Amino acid sequence: MKFNKKIIYASILIAIIIPTYFYFKFLLTDDVDKPIKAGAIGFLFSFTVAVLIFLVNIKTINFLRRKYPWGDSKFTKGIIFKAVFTNINASVIISILTLILYSILPHFQERKFSFVLFNNIIIAIIINTIAMSVLEGYYYFKQWRISIVEAEQLKRENIQSQFEALKNQVDPHFLFNSLNTVYSLIDTHPEKAKKFIAEFSKIYRYVLNVKDKIVVKLSEEIDFINSFIFLQKIRHEGNLEVFIDIDAKKLDNYIPPLSLQMLVENAIKHNIISEKNPLKISITDKNNCLVIKNNIQLKDNMIESTKIGLNNLTERYKHISDLIPEFYIKNNEYIAEIPLIEEE
Repeated sequence: MKFNKKIIYASILIAIIIPTYFYFKFLLTDDVDKPIKAGAIGFLFSFTVAVLIFLVNIKTINFLRRKYPWGDSKFTKGIIFKAVFTNINASVIISILTLILYSILPHFQERKFSFVLFNNIIIAIIINTIAMSVLEGYYYFKQWRISIVEAEQLKRENIQSQFEALKNQVDPHFLFNSLNTVYSLIDTHPEKAKKFIAEFSKIYRYVLNVKDKIVVKLSEEIDFINSFIFLQKIRHEGNLEVFIDIDAKKLDNYIPPLSLQMLVENAIKHNIISEKNPLKISITDKNNCLVIKNNIQLKDNMIESTKIGLNNLTERYKHISDLIPEFYIKNNEYIAEIPLIEEE
């Protein structure tokens, strides 16, 4: 919040209320002459104090909001700090200006300085507490409304992602190819056919199990992607090579559900997979990210990607983390880096 009309209006209101209060106080004690003469000075003094307190405290509050943001585990600590430091600021400012006013205006010296200072500090703290409470209350109300909207948006994006994943799995071509693969294995490799069906069912079970989840453990996603890769390897007759090497300590971290499946499926969908040109995919970890790479050998008749899946994944990350995925090409490899989330 910068120096704007809101600060001016609030300061004018305070500058009117305080002298008016003292005017009626003196009116009730039959001492009307003094406040009338001092009214202009009282207005100017109150206005100056209000403007300075607002400017200093808004900078203080903005700093503490960044240090203890909405939803942070130390959020309550931030509220306490705001209350303490804004009142300290108010007390210091009112003390300095009271000392200046007391020094240059003789009629202020009719009362003991400590008495005048104490009263001004109390008034400044009361007004500051009310003003900052209103300001912060309005801010938190806005953040609460934003969090509700973001939660609904994330829910819609998760549902869309899961719908896309489920749609891909029940796609007629996928089902036909999978059933055709099972049929061809039944007579020649019955054990492998049973394994294929088991992994096939795991895929559907997982998609249904994560439909209401925002994030899942990386270990669960790896189990799922292994089932998905098993089916794809059989379908592509060994021309798909997948290398997975992840630090065991990272397996307890979290990622959005079906992230890996979408990235691996994109690689399979957009690239040639043949005995002469096998597709090589690697899934590793680096720092606090999961790195998915594949060699680029695009299909000639490939329709340009709409990037719906990548955009959806990026949007989901925006709601759950300050970090977002990165997608780029380097050394003829398509690389996706998706952040690992340390806790749910």
